[in-house]
Amino acid sequence: MDLKDVTTYLGLAAIYLLSVNVLLGLLMSARYNPWKRWPHRRINLLKLHNWTAYVALGLAALHPIPLLFLDKPHFRVTDVLYPVSSPQQPVINTLGAISLYLLAFTVITSIYRAEIGRQRWKPLHYLTYVVAALLIVHGAATDQHLDNSPMDLLDAEKVGIEACGLVILAATIVRFLWTSKHPKFKPRMRTDVSA
Repeated sequence: MDLKDVTTYLGLAAIYLLSVNVLLGLLMSARYNPWKRWPHRRINLLKLHNWTAYVALGLAALHPIPLLFLDKPHFRVTDVLYPVSSPQQPVINTLGAISLYLLAFTVITSIYRAEIGRQRWKPLHYLTYVVAALLIVHGAATDQHLDNSPMDLLDAEKVGIEACGLVILAATIVRFLWTSKHPKFKPRMRTDVSA
């Protein structure tokens, strides 16, 4: 296994974990109760959702680091932090960097959710869908061998990434359709009556 493989596996792990994270968030937003419904166990979905986000952020941040130690193509620290002029696929790498920065933003704003206030925090947290879309595009379009080979969307790793995108899309549609038909499971909107 070489450094390119390490980068690939870190990125794949981050995408898979973030997909699980989005699915957990959708369950929580629909007020899913795993004690009353399947699997009939006490599972702290919020804690699991938070930890998958923290670990995925760590993996996503580590993902480009092995590129710095490649001989060819040579990536500099600026190519990783601000990849608009990176030696390989600058547009795709820029999408990955934007998704990493947006992911960090959503995790940090979630940590300070109480201070920000739920009403202001909730629209910020919807950036998660932008993060997911950018990660899917970045992962599916990246040339993991860094040899200018043509894009192969039927490569097993790419199919896994595309499947994550389809599952997130389908689960999002199902969640919004389900909660529109079951008003008691719609997320509660708090109104500030202290004015």
